[in-house]
Amino acid sequence: MHYRSQMWVMPFILLNSLVTAAMFVSSCIVSVGFRELCDSLTQDKPYQYYSSCDKAQNQKLRLDGTSNIVSLGHFYAYINVTQTASWICTLGWLALVISGIVRFALNRRLRTQGAAMSSDTANISTIEPTA
Repeated sequence: MHYRSQMWVMPFILLNSLVTAAMFVSSCIVSVGFRELCDSLTQDKPYQYYSSCDKAQNQKLRLDGTSNIVSLGHFYAYINVTQTASWICTLGWLALVISGIVRFALNRRLRTQGAAMSSDTANISTIEPTA
């Protein structure tokens, strides 16, 4: 009867692997886009706009063809936080995949050893106290 709970490990490994792959791709997109934005603001083509991307967020820009002045706000800080959070979430999903694989390996080992019931699916009233 406990095999039903062990059968759900593989679908969760697959689902977590797919989400991890999607998070990895999105983290790469955010990182590359952030680097490209900063490079476009700081490199010498045709002339260097700002010395660093961090310093560019404190500037005000005049829109072409209008008299509107726009503040760049805190774009560097926000994109930096977004990039960091994206990579942390990717690592979190990767940890879920690894824990699912470990769980699958432990379940397989328990089944091959002939264990009747693992401790996490056993009826709590049948377990002997250890203290």
